[in-house]
Amino acid sequence: MKSSSTETVAKDQVDRPSAAPAEHATRPPEQARRRTRRMGALDLPVVAVRILIFVALIGVWYWSVEDEWLPRMYTATPMETFERLVEMVQQSSFWHSMQVTLSETLLGWVLGSSAGLIVGLILGRWNRLASIADPYLTFANATPKIALAPFFILWFGVGPSSKVVLAAVIVFFIVQVPTQAAVSQVPPDLNTVATTMGATELQKFRMVVLPGIMAPVFGALRLAAVYSLLAVVMGEFIAARVGLGQALITSTNQFDMRTAFALLIVLATLAVVINLGVSAIERRVLRWRALESSASSVSI
Repeated sequence: MKSSSTETVAKDQVDRPSAAPAEHATRPPEQARRRTRRMGALDLPVVAVRILIFVALIGVWYWSVEDEWLPRMYTATPMETFERLVEMVQQSSFWHSMQVTLSETLLGWVLGSSAGLIVGLILGRWNRLASIADPYLTFANATPKIALAPFFILWFGVGPSSKVVLAAVIVFFIVQVPTQAAVSQVPPDLNTVATTMGATELQKFRMVVLPGIMAPVFGALRLAAVYSLLAVVMGEFIAARVGLGQALITSTNQFDMRTAFALLIVLATLAVVINLGVSAIERRVLRWRALESSASSVSI
């Protein structure tokens, strides 16, 4: 009887430590989630500094025009620019131009990013094929892309097609080069371990390669999205029927600086919005990295 009670107490003492770590193991992920939510909250000092910088820039802009640091004929005050911007957003032609520019930007970004991602993955995975293709890709990348714009306009016309092709060519190399470098730098030990465990090539690509390259690839995609907009605008500068770039070069040629400054603000705002959109997708896709880093810091 005494031995049975002793066995029961011993069993309880053995069971308790195993339950405690299990309970403790559930805490770090919850703490990591709370920490991630705090990281996503607004940092008021940072916001305040940003507002101060914005006000300072507006002040410098205003005084540079009023004191005629530049010829008054070629500048516009912040108030004049804002008033013109309010007028523009009430015009259907402005929204049509924005629609054309955004559609060209998005299509060029999708086509160029897709091609760059595929080529980067292939060349990063097969070194011998990369050795064959690298000289040709380096030569093509070294060619000034804006110099190709007149050729694209001759070949594809002054419509959206030439701007899409120009944007896709520029975006291709922005995505292809970092993707190829990221794939080639995946630790070979991980590939060896996956092969030892019997993983197929598709499984190794999905479980080893993709998680290791997502961060640099998304960085390239963010940069490529902005450069796609810049390429489209530059193409519209050269020849276009409609678009924000065409409207900007027309207003500049006519010395309509109110419209030119307003369009510059619109284009800069579009670039910021596009970058924020890609960043939001990145945070959504790479949410596990934030949870993992927060959990590791909590455990330490």
